[in-house]
Parts: sequence; C-alpha cells; structure tokens
Amino acid sequence: MRKFLIAFGGVFAVILFAILIAIVVSENDKAVIEKYVRNENLPTIKTDWKGTPVDAKGRFVNNEFPFLPKVKDLLKWQLSGNPQKAEKQTDTTRLEVKDPTEFLQSETDGILWLGHAAFFIRLNGKNILLDPVFDKPSFVRTLIDVPSPVEKIKQVDYVLLSHDHRDHCDEESIKQIAQKFPNAKFFGGLRMDELLKNWIPNETQTAGWFQQFNLPDETVKIYFLPVRHWCRRGLFDTNERLWGGYVIQSGNKTIYFSGDSGYGSHYKEAGELFPEIDYFLIGIGAYKPRWFMEPNHNSPDDAVQAFTDAKAKFLIPMHFGRFDLSDEPSGEPLRLLCEKAQEVNVSDRIKALNINENLIF
Repeated sequence: MRKFLIAFGGVFAVILFAILIAIVVSENDKAVIEKYVRNENLPTIKTDWKGTPVDAKGRFVNNEFPFLPKVKDLLKWQLSGNPQKAEKQTDTTRLEVKDPTEFLQSETDGILWLGHAAFFIRLNGKNILLDPVFDKPSFVRTLIDVPSPVEKIKQVDYVLLSHDHRDHCDEESIKQIAQKFPNAKFFGGLRMDELLKNWIPNETQTAGWFQQFNLPDETVKIYFLPVRHWCRRGLFDTNERLWGGYVIQSGNKTIYFSGDSGYGSHYKEAGELFPEIDYFLIGIGAYKPRWFMEPNHNSPDDAVQAFTDAKAKFLIPMHFGRFDLSDEPSGEPLRLLCEKAQEVNVSDRIKALNINENLIF
C-alpha cells in the first residue's frame, strides 16, 4: 500500500508540475501574426486572400478574433460553481435515437444526423461523412449511447474533419472507417495530415481557408472556410493544426457545415461567397458559461443570427444533446433556438433532427 501511495504521489506531482508549467506558458503567450500560408497545390477561391495567418511560433490564428486558450480560465471554470447545476441535474430531456439503416442502405440523396457534429451526407451519389464520432470518444462525457453505424454504411467517398478536438476527431472511429473503406479520402485543415498519417494509410488532403479541395470529378465540389475556433489534443500542441468549416456543393444543392465556431463575420462572408446555401449546419450547444465559451461556440441566438447573416434557406442544428461539454441543461439549446427562431419569424426554416434521423432532398 505504501509503495502504491508513493507511486501515486509521484504521478500526481508530475501532473501538477505539467499543469503549472502550462499555466505559466499560456499566461505569457501571445499570438502575433508573422506570415500567411496555404496549400500551393489547391486553388484559392477568394482573390484578395493573402492566406491563412500563422504566428511567430508557427501556430494558426483566427483571422478576426485571435485566440489562445488559457489554462487558468479552464481551471477557473472547472472549479467555479454552475448556477444551473440543479436545473441541469433534473433535466431529463434526451434526443430520440432512431435506426439509420434504411437511409444508409439506400441510394437516396439527403442528410442524416449521427449526433453531435457527425453527419452522413449523400449528394449527387457521393457519400460524405462529417466529423464522424462513433461509440464513446475518450475524455468526453456521454449523455446518450449511440450505436456505431459503421457496419450499416455501404460506401464512403469523403471524410471531412473540421478540427482535431476529440468530440469531432476520434481516432478509433477514423480507423474503423479507413479499415472498411480503404479508398475513402480524408480532408482537413492544414497539418491535419500529420495527425492522420499516424492512424490510417488512406489518401489525405489538407487545405487553408478559402481553398477548394482537388476531387477526381465535378460530381461535387468541397471548399474549406474560416470559422472562429482553435485546435489542441494535448497540453503543448495548441493551434498546430488548422480548424475550419466546409461548403459542399453539387449542381443543385449547397450545404454549409460550420464545425465548431463562435460567432463572427465569417458567416456573412460564407453567404456572400455562396449566395444559395440550402442547408446551414451549425452548432447550438456547449455555450455556457459565456465568458469561457463565447470565443469558441455559438449560443442558440448566435446560431440564428449566423443563419440570417448567411441568408441560407434551412438551418439544421447540431452540437447538442449527445455529449455533456458545458454548463447548460441538455434541453436548453434546442428550446432557446426555437424561441429565437419564432421571435425573428424563421421557425418554418428550422429543421431539427433526432439522432440518426434523415432529411431527404
């Protein structure tokens, strides 16, 4: 027992020392833009765009709202009380989990929500996965168990990853997809290939903001756009990989996927670059406390404003109901979204789905 306590104390001391170092480093850290980068092998769709900003330490920087996470802010949030704690504990609101088999086995074009930020989209015959996270990702508390759909999926052509956070980029899920679909191509922001090459042998392609991916034909087009967020999988790899959103386009449909993002002018700009967005997939959860979450996650009000800014036709909410990532009760995001939509007269344009529910084009 004594040996166990000594060993445990040693591990605890190492962890505490690493946290203290991270606090000191983050408090004195600044993101100062030094240069602009892009994938020189891909076209840039915005003619006056200099490239994705990078700071003096080689880290990517939000174009409009430069942001570096502070360890002390994370500790402050975790150690402070949640004013909605009692409400959250008694909120039994849970999304229904449907059976996705029929849509996944069909050839019909449409959108299937797999929960959180994961979608399966079939567009013009191409099968596309967005931020696939199956089963239970590590270090993420689950509200609802959702069986992995990987055995029910017949074909995957493209896998789009918005960023490297574990609730969007799950190593085990990515390996499952790559094993079953060795010809699937994986897309992400700059330097995401350096992470993926350690997991899978599949072809990967990375883009800077406002760049178009190179696809084998014109069946669909896929673009990478800026959002307001950040990246990190460990203590010391902050913003080493690029985050972003996507536009997926065919001859008669345009889909916008925000990934994770706080509110900013990038939504309006997306609508200006793609003036006929049919489906606007945007996060509405993990927004409290606002002082901590605002730079990274939309509130329901933000989501409606972003949808209005982009002048899109229909809003499909995501990033709520499956994982417990923040202070708000599980039923609050969708309720507030519906209230705001009613207030601004867009209720008929909100297409809220249950998990594994589909919307046919």
